[in-house]
Amino acid sequence: MSLFIVGLKWENMFTLILLLAIGTEAIINPQGPTVVSDYANCLVQLIDAEFNRSGLLIFANTKNVSTSVINIRSELLKYIHSRSNYSIQVVSPRDKVPVCDDNYSITLHNFDKFEAIPIADYFVIVLDYYKDFKYVASTLIRSAIWNPHAKFIILLLSFSSSDKANIENVENILNCLFRYNVIQIVVIVPQAQKIRNALIYGWRPYDPPMFCGYDNETARNRLVKENVCENGILKYKKSFFEDRLPSDMKGCVINILALERQPFVSEDDDDPNIERKFVNLMLSMFNFKPSYEIIHSFRGERDTGEWDGALSHLVSRKGNILLGGIFPDNDVHEDFECSSTYLSDSYTWVVPRADPSPPWLALMIIFKNNVWMMFITVFIICGFVWRILGQLSRDTVRNKSLFHCFLSTWICTVGFCTYLRPKTDSLRLFFVFLNLYCIMCITGYQTKLIDVLRNPTFNHQIETVEELVLSELQFGGYEELHDLFRNSSDPFDYELGEKWVVVNDISQAMIDVTVHRNFSLLCSRLELAHISAKMPELSDGFGNYKYYAFDTDVFAVPMEIVSMKGFAFTQAFSNSLSALKQIGINAAVRRYFAATNMLRRARLLSTLEKHEAVVALSLQHLQGGFLALMFGHILGTVAFILEVIISTNFVRRKISQCRNVFKRKFVFY
Repeated sequence: MSLFIVGLKWENMFTLILLLAIGTEAIINPQGPTVVSDYANCLVQLIDAEFNRSGLLIFANTKNVSTSVINIRSELLKYIHSRSNYSIQVVSPRDKVPVCDDNYSITLHNFDKFEAIPIADYFVIVLDYYKDFKYVASTLIRSAIWNPHAKFIILLLSFSSSDKANIENVENILNCLFRYNVIQIVVIVPQAQKIRNALIYGWRPYDPPMFCGYDNETARNRLVKENVCENGILKYKKSFFEDRLPSDMKGCVINILALERQPFVSEDDDDPNIERKFVNLMLSMFNFKPSYEIIHSFRGERDTGEWDGALSHLVSRKGNILLGGIFPDNDVHEDFECSSTYLSDSYTWVVPRADPSPPWLALMIIFKNNVWMMFITVFIICGFVWRILGQLSRDTVRNKSLFHCFLSTWICTVGFCTYLRPKTDSLRLFFVFLNLYCIMCITGYQTKLIDVLRNPTFNHQIETVEELVLSELQFGGYEELHDLFRNSSDPFDYELGEKWVVVNDISQAMIDVTVHRNFSLLCSRLELAHISAKMPELSDGFGNYKYYAFDTDVFAVPMEIVSMKGFAFTQAFSNSLSALKQIGINAAVRRYFAATNMLRRARLLSTLEKHEAVVALSLQHLQGGFLALMFGHILGTVAFILEVIISTNFVRRKISQCRNVFKRKFVFY
């Protein structure tokens, strides 16, 4: 009997030992301190490994959570504060609409108002259930601190008997955040049957050539087990976020929305397409295959939080990036992400060329006013010198008469020989050098006269914005340019914005400038040069432009590529664009445009010359000559009448009487 009792005790003890050895994991309390310590240590190691730069760390906080989540959050906050490497902001969900539901529409007006505050560098989210994540994500995504390029560590402390349910939740989290361009994310979930072990999942949205990161792609069946935490210790020492973007996209298609802006982007491959060529060169560095959708619209403006124009297509995810002569704009930078700048362009006012001066003015406008004044002064001096030298040298009577001296000087000035040449050597010497002076003057005058007759000058040209406003011409440009003036604090700029006429077709606007002469346009100099080489209406038969572009630029701006916030390749594109600028591609593209545009312009001018090969002088060109002839007839007639009057006996007697009176009063013996 005693042996039986002893055997029974040993059997019970063996069973107890066996149960303790096998069932140790099963009796661990999920809400106990061991689990809390393991998961807190796992998160701490991840933060140490991946959050290695100072920045803003967002810590998500929710209510109605388990004790384990509360304790893990508490341990994490203590550790993060002890490191003093981060600015910490605790965010609690305030929205009742989850963003990850299938019926939730991604539109910009769902987002909070932009604030000039730092954006987040890191996000740490510790939750019990996936349903809580949807409300946390709603608050974070809509906040001003949201940054899709930040690094995310999410712990979903949902204990399950199988890994399938947790994997589905992980896929849903990754899919949700990918809709907002988040790819640097890991999700931690407990391992089924081993609650002290944590599985760390991520995925590769860009895995060419099979997966190119298109909007319709999901994380379903594409999870990557990045690491494992065993009893709070990371199993592998490696980084999770280094290889998320491949350097070779292996021919993946990138959808590009492009505004048709000459000479930057055009549907016609024969056009310069300088921006398109520049961007294609940059995309070739990533082995992307570009697919362009040309948009015949304007860039777009924001109205009550919603965008119209081409930017509305970008918001609707019809393309990955938008380009087409787009320059930096604060409103765009608030709601979108932009690349580094490249190329450059300047904008100026274009007004109608002033009307040609009347042809009869050709005789007068050849010399400047100061030249005419000097010419008249020299003429008067020469007339008096002729009279003095003639008197002192006792030359002929006509060379001592003041009237005849001035008449002879005038005859020499217009290039003819005087009817009576000097007799004395001193006057002859003066006469020779006077004729040399007159020959040089008349030669220069006649040479310039021919040029002025064929290329007449113009009346007063509008050269400033103030003159433009006073001229009562209508003026305007693209809608995005209108926004610059409409939002300006300068009263004069605001006045321009109030009178602005929005232009959709620059070619038709230039017809209004040059043909109808009732409009003024603010436009790009490069675009102006391009259309001037294509449209014959903008040039006359001499190859002169029918418009006048102000010498001063209103502003000069570079260009940029616009994408939705968080587009994965924006920073990589920016680095490549900067590298291309540094090696001189910007200058090469501009030289290419200048050369092709010069050839286009030459072909255009050769076409114009076929219609007007020779421009003959017309009666209008000779109006100045006829005007001088008319003055000659009038003055000759007046002189003839005066001579007839002076020749009458009555006038002669009166003149003789006046001379006698003068002699008696002023001549003394």
